[in-house]
This record gives sequence, C-alpha cells and structure tokens, in this order.
Amino acid sequence: MNALGSASPERRRWRRTLRTGLFWTALGFGAACISYACDPDVAARSLGFDRALSILFLALVPIPALALGVHGLALALRLRAAAGLADRTAEELATLLPEGFVVVPHYRPSDGGDDEVPLLVVGPRGVAVIEPREVIGEVVCCQDEWYGKRKYGIGRRLAGASASQLARWNASRVRSDIATGGFSRTTVYGLVVFTRATLADVSSSCVPVFAGLDALVAHLEHDTPPVGRDRSRAVADLLAPTPPLAAA
Repeated sequence: MNALGSASPERRRWRRTLRTGLFWTALGFGAACISYACDPDVAARSLGFDRALSILFLALVPIPALALGVHGLALALRLRAAAGLADRTAEELATLLPEGFVVVPHYRPSDGGDDEVPLLVVGPRGVAVIEPREVIGEVVCCQDEWYGKRKYGIGRRLAGASASQLARWNASRVRSDIATGGFSRTTVYGLVVFTRATLADVSSSCVPVFAGLDALVAHLEHDTPPVGRDRSRAVADLLAPTPPLAAA
C-alpha cells in the first residue's frame, strides 16, 4: 500500500511520463540510425525479402518507438500543465482560506492507481476533492461532458476527461482512504473550479461547479455541514502527515 500524503515531485506522473517518452524517442532514433546504416542488399539476403520489401521494412522499424515517444512527450506536457495549475490553485487557496483549512496538492491515493488527485482541501466542513480547470471563455455541461459555448450554440468539446466525472471518481478514492484510517463518517465531496472561465448551463454536472476561486472559497467556508476543527485536523494529518500548505 502506498503511503498517504502529497506525492513527492520526483514521483509525479508527468515526470515519469516524460522519462518514458524520452526513452522511446531515443530508442526510435537509434533504430532509425541503424536502419539507415544497413545495406538493403545485405538485409534482403538476411531477411529473405526482395530489395524493395527490405527497404520498406527498414523504414518501418523505427516508427512504433517514435510514435510511443511522441505520444509520451505530448502527454507529459499536458500533465505538466495540469500539475502547474494545481500548484497555482493550491497557493491561492492557501492565501484566501481562513485558519483551519489545509490544502494538499498532488495527493496520492492508496489504491495503487497511476493518477494522482490534483487538489484536496481539508477543513472543518469535510474534505473537498477539487478538479481545477483553466479554460478561457464560457463553458457548458451536457450530461457531464464539457464544451466551450459560442454565440450561436455549443462549440468544441473540451480536451481531456470530464472534469466532473474525475472529481466524483477521485472523491470516492479519497473516501476509501479516509474510511481505512478510521474516519468513515467524514464528508468527502467532489468539486470543479474553472479559474478563468464563466459558466453557462452546468446543471447536469454530477458535482458542484464554480467559476473563480472566490466562489469556491465561499462554498468551502459556508455551504457544507461542519465536522469540528479537531476532527478536521486529524483527517488532515491522515491525508498529509506533513501538510504542504495551510491557511494562515
């Protein structure tokens, strides 16, 4: 079982994905160099192909590794951007929230899953599992699918997995960790916050959605039943034995 708490920088998924992408890219370039250096006639005799098929075979050899490498590098860039957003949101929330709240970015659940939870806020009213999104413009939700809203209707679907579904799923993962630690009655709920976008119709989202951190902070402070400061402190110690960010 993985230790509870904030994932260390070296163990964050974007770094591991970057290393994997670099490995496959290097392997692909190495295979390309070897293929380029091979004599097609010698390869044809060794493989039992005619010369044209041997040239085609040598040209195709590097493609799988290069494709995996490019995919890994592109995914690492997206994950790095998401990690940066979680860090910035955590720092701002730690400034905006009053005393009694602990902000935990990059939480690593104990279920062995590869995906970390971007952001938790542990406070007197429970544990909020937050999925931050940085989108410019107006957004709309249709049965937990998210789209940009245009002047004359719904535009393109937002890239990536559904923010609301991720928040609900991550909330269930955190709830399992808390129950294992003896706090099964603690309120755990998922939230989505769009830090730069405005909201159109989001009534079909499976979790509450907020535009801007001020609205999110107001919800965290007032809109859920309190569980008591001592209990929230104990939950925060369970999830983050060394809390990285705490409200002053």
